[in-house]
Parts: sequence; C-alpha cells; structure tokens
Amino acid sequence: MQDIPTTPGIYEQVLRPGSRRYTIAIPDGYTEDQPIPLIIALHWGGPVTRYIGKWYLLGVVAPALGELGAIIAAPDCTDEHWANLNSEEVVIDLLDYITESYNIDSRRVLLTGYSMGGIGTWILAARHQERFSAVLIVSAKPPTDVVGVRWNIPLYVIHSRRDEIFPLGDTETTVNRLREKGVAVKLDIVEGSTHFQTEQFVEPMQAAIPWISDHWI
Repeated sequence: MQDIPTTPGIYEQVLRPGSRRYTIAIPDGYTEDQPIPLIIALHWGGPVTRYIGKWYLLGVVAPALGELGAIIAAPDCTDEHWANLNSEEVVIDLLDYITESYNIDSRRVLLTGYSMGGIGTWILAARHQERFSAVLIVSAKPPTDVVGVRWNIPLYVIHSRRDEIFPLGDTETTVNRLREKGVAVKLDIVEGSTHFQTEQFVEPMQAAIPWISDHWI
C-alpha cells in the first residue's frame, strides 16, 4: 500500500492499479484515533484535465462543506461521464481504499456531485445505498429511472431556477414523485444563479449542513 497523507492539506494522489487520479483533503485536527466523516465529490463535465477534481474540491466542496470536518476525496473521471461501469468502479474502488486507509465513520459518508457529477451521484447512490449515508446533488438532471428505486438514504437536491442546461422542472417532478413514495428528499431552489456560476452554489451547499448532520445522527 502506498504512503497516505495524514497531515492537514490538499494532496494529488494516484489510485492503483490503473494510475487513477484523485485529490484528497485532510482536515485540520485529523487523528487516526478518532473516526471522522468522508465526502466523495464528483466533478462537472468538460475536458478532463489532470486533477480536475482538485478544482471542484477547492472551489466548491471544501468552502461549502468544510465545517463538517470530513476527509474529502475528489476523483478524476476516467471516462466520458460518471454514469457508466468504468466510472462506477473508480468511485467504489476509491471509497474502499479510503475507508481501509483512514479511520472513517461509516455512518457519516456523503456522496455529492455537480452537473455531470450530480447525475453520477444519482446513479451511484441508487446502486450503492449501503455505502453512503447521505446524498447531496447539485445542478443535475435526474435520470428517469431513479423514481423506481427503493431509496433508503436521504437526498438533498439543489437546483437553480435559471439553470439553462438542465431545466428545474425535471428535478421538481422527480422530487415530488419521490416524496409521494415516502422518500426523505429535500429540494432547495436557488434563485438568480446560472448553471455555470458554480461559486454561487457554495452558500446553498453550506445551508445543507444542518440537514446532513441531522441525518448522520
């Protein structure tokens, strides 16, 4: 097993086999004696430059969710999108590696993603509900089949009324249908921000922290 970073900071790492890139943030005060939360963060679409997950982690996830005191891991997508078996393998292998390498509280594991990463979050969470204890989805169109999933983990969904890529109506319809089925799902509608104003979603994500914490108890 490769050496793992344990002191606070941001680190570019490689998951082997396959040299799969990921960025990991170790929070202040981390100690191997105390179990802490874990956040797996899936980046948006576009050209996958080296350690693209790092920019999502630094620009959005850490500023928004740093208060949770979690280790944050942001893999680079190795395929065209997160919603396929190759990308799923990357995420689950990384999850396994981090939970084996660090003292992670299995009751406090969050999967989150933005845009393409949000679509991947819908799908991965549905397929691996036993591995996550909460889901935070931002600016993503729900796949049509998620309504038929028997959800047993809570979902927090953030979507802008002005999203010009994924219309809000698709998300509202899905959330309402899930609520009718008794799923624990919350929808936060953001006013004024477009799909590509990613920094403006930091505050709405921060607002999700009490909800996440309540569901982690």
